[in-house]
Amino acid sequence: MVEGSLRSDTILSQIGSRSQAEKIVEIDEKMINFLVFQLGKYLFAFHGSQAREILPFTGITWIPGATALIPGVINVRGDVAAVLDLKQVLSISETGRGVTGGFFVMVREGDGRNGILVDNIVDVVDVPVSANVQLLPTMDERFRRFASSQFEYENKMVTVLDVVWIIEKVNS
Repeated sequence: MVEGSLRSDTILSQIGSRSQAEKIVEIDEKMINFLVFQLGKYLFAFHGSQAREILPFTGITWIPGATALIPGVINVRGDVAAVLDLKQVLSISETGRGVTGGFFVMVREGDGRNGILVDNIVDVVDVPVSANVQLLPTMDERFRRFASSQFEYENKMVTVLDVVWIIEKVNS
């Protein structure tokens, strides 16, 4: 019996020394800040520098003759901001689990101020540059034209959208 316990001690010490040898050395890697949000069942992100403010959905002043992409405007402390319905832009009709209601992600592009309507704010994360990868070939074509990269968040792929490109395309 003593011999068996010695064998297990030897095995455990070998495992411990092997795991010490396999430890990854942390390197100071540049990080990118992202605002992760949900649209339907999909996860998307904007660069943190593009999102100026997050406001809860309080209603939209509808504009007669407005398109489905820009359904109206909101008043933000005396400033009028156009509302962009990102689900319409990306042709998303699905609803997701855990959607708590709408939010406006306020962005400023050029002279204009825009509120981008999203279903849910998920998180603000710092992602290593190396984890921010090129678009996968399997990406849904509806999203590809507005996407700049992807990264993994809680075992799900998050598509990084180019908010400047989205606003330019909607306004053209």
